[in-house]
Amino acid sequence: MLSGAAGTGKSTAGRAIASRVAGTCAIDGDTLSSAKRPWDYDEYWAFAIRVCADVLRNGLVPVIYGIGLPSQVIPAAEAAVLRVDMLALVCEPVEIRRRIVDRGHGEAWRTPEKHLAVDEELRNVHVPAPHRFTTFDSGTHDPVATAERAVAWADAAVRRRSAI
Repeated sequence: MLSGAAGTGKSTAGRAIASRVAGTCAIDGDTLSSAKRPWDYDEYWAFAIRVCADVLRNGLVPVIYGIGLPSQVIPAAEAAVLRVDMLALVCEPVEIRRRIVDRGHGEAWRTPEKHLAVDEELRNVHVPAPHRFTTFDSGTHDPVATAERAVAWADAAVRRRSAI
Protein backbone atom coordinates (compact mmCIF):
# COMPACT_ATOMS: atom_id res chain seq x y z
CA MET A 1 0.00 0.00 0.00
CA LEU A 2 1.28 3.42 -1.00
CA SER A 3 -0.57 5.88 1.18
CA GLY A 4 -0.59 9.56 2.06
CA ALA A 5 -2.82 12.59 2.28
CA ALA A 6 -3.98 14.41 -0.83
CA GLY A 7 -1.11 16.15 -2.60
CA THR A 8 1.73 14.03 -1.22
CA GLY A 9 2.62 12.40 -4.55
CA LYS A 10 0.83 9.06 -4.44
CA SER A 11 -0.43 9.16 -8.02
CA THR A 12 2.91 10.25 -9.44
CA ALA A 13 4.70 7.53 -7.46
CA GLY A 14 2.07 4.92 -8.36
CA ARG A 15 2.47 5.63 -12.07
CA ALA A 16 6.26 5.36 -11.71
CA ILE A 17 5.89 1.97 -10.01
CA ALA A 18 3.49 0.76 -12.73
CA SER A 19 5.87 1.70 -15.53
CA ARG A 20 9.17 0.71 -13.93
CA VAL A 21 8.78 -2.18 -11.47
CA ALA A 22 8.27 -5.54 -13.13
CA GLY A 23 6.28 -7.93 -11.01
CA THR A 24 3.88 -5.34 -9.59
CA CYS A 25 0.29 -4.52 -10.32
CA ALA A 26 -0.27 -0.87 -9.44
CA ILE A 27 -3.91 0.02 -8.76
CA ASP A 28 -5.26 3.52 -8.18
CA GLY A 29 -7.38 3.46 -5.01
CA ASP A 30 -9.75 5.96 -6.64
CA THR A 31 -10.47 3.39 -9.34
CA LEU A 32 -11.31 0.75 -6.73
CA SER A 33 -13.48 3.13 -4.73
CA SER A 34 -15.43 4.13 -7.84
CA ALA A 35 -16.81 0.58 -8.09
CA LYS A 36 -19.47 1.49 -5.54
CA ARG A 37 -20.54 4.60 -3.68
CA PRO A 38 -20.84 5.13 -0.80
CA TRP A 39 -18.45 2.74 0.92
CA ASP A 40 -17.75 2.44 4.58
CA TYR A 41 -14.04 1.99 5.25
CA ASP A 42 -14.31 -1.60 6.52
CA GLU A 43 -16.26 -2.65 3.44
CA TYR A 44 -13.92 -0.82 1.06
CA TRP A 45 -10.75 -2.29 2.55
CA ALA A 46 -12.23 -5.81 2.64
CA PHE A 47 -12.93 -5.42 -1.10
CA ALA A 48 -9.50 -3.93 -1.84
CA ILE A 49 -7.74 -6.72 0.05
CA ARG A 50 -9.71 -9.34 -1.92
CA VAL A 51 -8.42 -7.69 -5.10
CA CYS A 52 -4.88 -7.80 -3.66
CA ALA A 53 -5.26 -11.50 -2.82
CA ASP A 54 -6.28 -12.21 -6.43
CA VAL A 55 -3.30 -10.25 -7.74
CA LEU A 56 -0.95 -12.20 -5.41
CA ARG A 57 -2.42 -15.52 -6.56
CA ASN A 58 -1.53 -14.48 -10.09
CA GLY A 59 2.11 -13.99 -9.13
CA LEU A 60 2.27 -10.20 -8.89
CA VAL A 61 2.78 -7.85 -5.96
CA PRO A 62 -0.24 -5.54 -5.65
CA VAL A 63 0.38 -1.87 -4.94
CA ILE A 64 -2.74 0.13 -4.16
CA TYR A 65 -1.98 3.83 -4.11
CA GLY A 66 -4.49 5.95 -2.30
CA ILE A 67 -5.51 7.35 1.03
CA GLY A 68 -5.54 4.61 3.63
CA LEU A 69 -4.59 4.30 7.26
CA PRO A 70 -3.03 1.22 8.82
CA SER A 71 -5.97 1.09 11.24
CA GLN A 72 -8.24 0.57 8.20
CA VAL A 73 -6.02 -1.62 6.02
CA ILE A 74 -4.46 -4.02 8.53
CA PRO A 75 -7.67 -5.52 9.96
CA ALA A 76 -8.89 -6.37 6.45
CA ALA A 77 -5.49 -7.85 5.54
CA GLU A 78 -5.34 -9.91 8.72
CA ALA A 79 -8.84 -11.28 8.05
CA ALA A 80 -7.52 -12.46 4.67
CA VAL A 81 -4.26 -13.74 6.25
CA LEU A 82 -2.14 -11.23 4.34
CA ARG A 83 0.71 -8.98 5.48
CA VAL A 84 0.71 -5.27 4.74
CA ASP A 85 3.79 -3.45 3.47
CA MET A 86 2.97 0.26 3.52
CA LEU A 87 4.94 3.26 2.34
CA ALA A 88 3.32 6.46 3.61
CA LEU A 89 4.15 9.73 1.90
CA VAL A 90 3.99 12.55 4.43
CA CYS A 91 4.36 16.28 4.02
CA GLU A 92 4.28 19.40 6.19
CA PRO A 93 0.75 20.85 6.64
CA VAL A 94 1.49 24.11 4.82
CA GLU A 95 2.83 22.13 1.83
CA ILE A 96 -0.21 19.81 1.76
CA ARG A 97 -2.52 22.85 1.75
CA ARG A 98 -0.49 24.50 -1.05
CA ARG A 99 -0.48 21.36 -3.19
CA ILE A 100 -4.22 20.81 -2.72
CA VAL A 101 -4.98 24.39 -3.77
CA ASP A 102 -2.49 24.34 -6.67
CA ARG A 103 -4.02 21.12 -8.00
CA GLY A 104 -7.32 22.92 -8.45
CA HIS A 105 -9.51 19.89 -8.99
CA GLY A 106 -11.15 17.13 -7.01
CA GLU A 107 -12.71 17.40 -3.59
CA ALA A 108 -9.62 17.66 -1.39
CA TRP A 109 -9.60 21.48 -1.34
CA ARG A 110 -13.00 21.42 0.38
CA THR A 111 -11.73 19.36 3.33
CA PRO A 112 -8.04 20.12 3.88
CA GLU A 113 -8.33 19.39 7.61
CA LYS A 114 -9.21 15.75 6.84
CA HIS A 115 -6.03 15.42 4.81
CA LEU A 116 -3.92 17.08 7.48
CA ALA A 117 -5.35 14.60 10.02
CA VAL A 118 -4.43 11.68 7.73
CA ASP A 119 -0.88 13.01 7.44
CA GLU A 120 -0.61 13.43 11.22
CA GLU A 121 -1.84 9.90 11.87
CA LEU A 122 0.59 8.45 9.33
CA ARG A 123 3.46 10.28 11.02
CA ASN A 124 2.61 8.86 14.45
CA VAL A 125 1.30 5.36 13.80
CA HIS A 126 2.83 2.17 15.17
CA VAL A 127 2.33 -0.90 12.98
CA PRO A 128 2.82 -4.32 14.56
CA ALA A 129 4.90 -7.07 12.97
CA PRO A 130 4.67 -8.90 10.63
CA HIS A 131 3.39 -5.82 8.81
CA ARG A 132 5.87 -3.29 7.42
CA PHE A 133 5.45 0.46 7.59
CA THR A 134 7.73 3.30 6.60
CA THR A 135 7.29 6.98 5.83
CA PHE A 136 8.93 9.25 3.29
CA ASP A 137 8.72 13.05 3.47
CA SER A 138 7.68 14.05 -0.03
CA GLY A 139 7.59 17.71 1.02
CA THR A 140 11.37 17.85 1.30
CA HIS A 141 11.93 16.03 -1.99
CA ASP A 142 10.91 16.82 -5.55
CA PRO A 143 8.44 14.55 -7.39
CA VAL A 144 11.26 12.68 -9.14
CA ALA A 145 12.97 11.80 -5.84
CA THR A 146 9.63 10.79 -4.33
CA ALA A 147 8.91 8.53 -7.29
CA GLU A 148 12.42 7.04 -7.04
CA ARG A 149 11.85 6.22 -3.36
CA ALA A 150 8.50 4.57 -4.16
CA VAL A 151 10.06 2.57 -7.02
CA ALA A 152 12.82 1.34 -4.68
CA TRP A 153 10.21 0.38 -2.05
CA ALA A 154 8.12 -1.56 -4.60
CA ASP A 155 11.20 -3.23 -6.07
CA ALA A 156 12.22 -4.42 -2.58
CA ALA A 157 8.72 -5.84 -2.06
CA VAL A 158 8.98 -7.78 -5.33
CA ARG A 159 12.41 -9.13 -4.31
CA ARG A 160 11.06 -10.22 -0.89
CA ARG A 161 8.10 -11.92 -2.57
CA SER A 162 10.39 -13.70 -5.03
CA ALA A 163 12.54 -15.01 -2.17
CA ILE A 164 9.57 -16.84 -0.60
